This record gives sequence, C-alpha cells and structure tokens, in this order.
Amino acid sequence: MWRFTTDPVRLLIIDARALAPFALWIAHMREWTFILAIIGVLFFSILAWLGLTLPVAVRMLRVILCGPVRPRLPSWKKRDYA
Repeated sequence: MWRFTTDPVRLLIIDARALAPFALWIAHMREWTFILAIIGVLFFSILAWLGLTLPVAVRMLRVILCGPVRPRLPSWKKRDYA
C-alpha cells in the first residue's frame, strides 16, 4: 500500500510539477502564454529527466556562475576546505 508514496506524481509520462506552467495558460489563454507554457513544460521535463528539482537546479547554476566559495557567510559558518 505504501510502496510508491515517494515517487513523483506523473500524468502519463510527464511529471505533474512540470505541468504547472499550464495554470498560467488556463488563467490567461493567449498564444504567447501557450508558448510560454510549452517552454516551461519542456524545461521542467528536462529537469525531471535529469533527476533534479528546481531548487537543486538553481543551486547548481549558482555554483557554476559564482563558484563554491560563499564570501558573505560569517566566519563561524564558513566551510573548511583544508
């Protein structure tokens, strides 16, 4: 009964979280919002295929752009790279 409770919810083969941009299209049905929703579904589907969530992907992008050093942290929270 509890076997698949941690699996992501899917609608056919697409992760249900990837369908969130269609809420924008349903609220405002125009051609540009439909195109934006399709791009959003493709983006979130690629992230799901890679096994990433949006917060993890944003953190990875921050590390790629800024590097692993976090200069604004106080000295007692800094990581020791030694």
